[in-house]
Amino acid sequence: MDTLLILKFVIALAIGALVGLERERKSKETEFAGIRTFIFIALLGILSAYLSVIFTYFYLIAFAGLSFLVGLSYWVGTRDNGDLGLTTEVAALLTFSLGLMCYWDDGYKLAPILAIIITTLLALKPRLHKIAQKISQKEMTDTLKFLIIAFVILPLLPNQTMGPWEVFNPYQIWLMVVFISGISYAGYILMKIVGPERGLGLTGVVGGLVSSTAVVTAMAARVKESDALMKAAVFAAVVASSMMFLRIFFAVLVINSSLVPYLAAPMVVMGVLGILLGIAVWRSSTVKEMETKVKLKNPFSLKPALIFGALFISILYISKIASIYFGSQGVYVASIISGVADVDAITISMALLAQNGTISSVTAVTAITLASISNTIVKFGIALFLGTRGFGKNIGVLFAIIIAAGLIAILLI
Repeated sequence: MDTLLILKFVIALAIGALVGLERERKSKETEFAGIRTFIFIALLGILSAYLSVIFTYFYLIAFAGLSFLVGLSYWVGTRDNGDLGLTTEVAALLTFSLGLMCYWDDGYKLAPILAIIITTLLALKPRLHKIAQKISQKEMTDTLKFLIIAFVILPLLPNQTMGPWEVFNPYQIWLMVVFISGISYAGYILMKIVGPERGLGLTGVVGGLVSSTAVVTAMAARVKESDALMKAAVFAAVVASSMMFLRIFFAVLVINSSLVPYLAAPMVVMGVLGILLGIAVWRSSTVKEMETKVKLKNPFSLKPALIFGALFISILYISKIASIYFGSQGVYVASIISGVADVDAITISMALLAQNGTISSVTAVTAITLASISNTIVKFGIALFLGTRGFGKNIGVLFAIIIAAGLIAILLI
């Protein structure tokens, strides 16, 4: 007996049970929602694929028959209780398709993954509705605008270098804008879901993915209200700033993985050390929770994306010119200056310039690290001048330790 065939049937039955179990929990009045029904539907799917070897297109007949039964059940259900929801009916057709997939080729490997995703979406219905309600019309409009530009315009852009010094590649530049904005948007949505008031840890981690500068600014404002919030605010600010280093590391990992062996030391050391220092401060704090009013702008708004793109292009040219006329020292100066305004743009610029051989890997990593340190010093200035003197002093001491660790890591490269 074919062991693989038995395994495929078992996986199909498990998929039906998984989806059916979730529907059984939600079922109240309708009978078309139980665990047994979904197991049978998944079994029908894989059996129809199996029988199609003998009777060609039998699976199409089975799918049509199931669709008729599902439609009939929906009609009866809406007539009796007026429920117009199609979730269970669509889940049934998807379960049949997953059962079908289990039989063909390597579909039995992908089908369980899709089944887990489908079940998760079904189980999270109330939470997904709340998320949708939290997104404003303006945020939705901005997101749609950006998605159109990213996935409609991007494929049309020429993927080749042009202009002086051959550093301008329209497709590559806009792709990087989409990538960085995507990371920020993921953090932004998470912040909208959990709410910054849910906990300082989430504020620091998630806020750091969107804008660590915004978190530091918010903490500086809060600590002015009460000295009792000092250590809690320092914790959130330091953790958010430390997430910046890990975000930089992730971006470089995706864009130019050849830099990872060099960049891992300074970025991971500064990121992890900063988080540990923040935790140490938090443990000594008597205030573990507080409301945090972090003002984060939608990173998928078109204007910030265009500004980032313009800044990215400018830094590419500045870094190229600095490398030609002043060597690595010129690149370092450019990175320090650029880091004051935006660390993402200089990070991507260095990663791409190292990838095409314009600068060495060591120069790129050093420049990225210097830019991140420059940006960290700017956040210290924000803490000092927008917060209290004590807040600035605490942030300054912790940032000094983090920066020292990063500089030592560079020297060891």
